[in-house]
Amino acid sequence: MKEKNKNTKEENPSQIIITKKRLFGGYIVAGLIWVFSQNFKKTALDELIILIIAIGTGFLYYPLKSKIKIKNEILRIILTFIIIEIVAGGLIGFLTALI
Repeated sequence: MKEKNKNTKEENPSQIIITKKRLFGGYIVAGLIWVFSQNFKKTALDELIILIIAIGTGFLYYPLKSKIKIKNEILRIILTFIIIEIVAGGLIGFLTALI
């Protein structure tokens, strides 16, 4: 009887839905950083820097969001987006100015 309970716990379909829902936030953040930073794109190296930073922020969105301890989900999303935009904008501006 205990074996049946273990099998039902392992086959939880809600875990699959949560992971699919989590993927869109990182893509949105990466895309918005790419769009907002088009003024900095003058050479191919600038475009590569912007692409690397945009992809990196897409991957860092959910770990940063999980570190923010605010109960209001919308406020937490907005705060995470603002932090990522400030850091990514500073990095893009600094690195493209060096080149």
